[in-house]
Amino acid sequence: MAEGLPAPMTAAAFDEAAAAYDADFAGTTAGLWLREHVWSQLAPFVKPGMRALDLGCGTGEDALWLARKGCHVTAADGSPAMLERVAFKAAQFNLARRIRTIELDLNAPAATAAPPDVPFDLVVSNFGAINCVHDLAPLGRKLAAWVRPGGAVALVVMGRFCAWETAYYLTRLDRRAWRRWRGRAQASIGSQTINVRYWSRGELLRALGSSFRPLATHGVGTFLPPSYLFHSVERHPGLFRTLARWERRTSPIWPLSRMGDHMLAVFRRLDPADAKGGQQ
Repeated sequence: MAEGLPAPMTAAAFDEAAAAYDADFAGTTAGLWLREHVWSQLAPFVKPGMRALDLGCGTGEDALWLARKGCHVTAADGSPAMLERVAFKAAQFNLARRIRTIELDLNAPAATAAPPDVPFDLVVSNFGAINCVHDLAPLGRKLAAWVRPGGAVALVVMGRFCAWETAYYLTRLDRRAWRRWRGRAQASIGSQTINVRYWSRGELLRALGSSFRPLATHGVGTFLPPSYLFHSVERHPGLFRTLARWERRTSPIWPLSRMGDHMLAVFRRLDPADAKGGQQ
């Protein structure tokens, strides 16, 4: 593995966070709204019967959504505790036939056997799992092999600039105001600290290479704040509605699409003949 904490330590951090993750983020008013906002952008790419891969699936909220849409979902994560939560939810909602779980280290994709149901019609990675990857190129090569021509890859990552975060920490004269700008920092997950990378859209595109072309980019959390500031808007319903309305209206507009806490970047897998032609 490249620079960063060893994979077992990273997995252990998310094992520790699994029990509280839904309460701390996924189940909050702002967290639910942001996830549904991402789903609204993904909906045109989702069709019943398709095979979908949820990379860094966490506790499985996206896998459940895809399964409810009629997809056959492979939910992949490096944290066994997160995968246990996914399996529990799938059974609870009678979706176990449509969701299977696999343990997959995103920092060692070359060492991972091809997931079940390859090739996939859709690959989704939501809310920063890709930020725990220290070298995108090996994962990009695997995605080129795992996604069928015409399929889509949708990555929601923390980008290099978050307007909310910069403003919040600048007012406190805190150096974290510019921690994303150099592309790498450390983050606390439970009681542990992990290394993270902040990816630009260009870096994502270079990692995916000539096998993919970009389709769309949306800001996620441009007007609504990062999760550590959710409390500041959730206790003011009127403010929340106003910010959510502006979020919905402006998410695809440059440069706002690059200024959120996260960025949704959607790519289309090219036919190999088209990809080869693009290199000539």
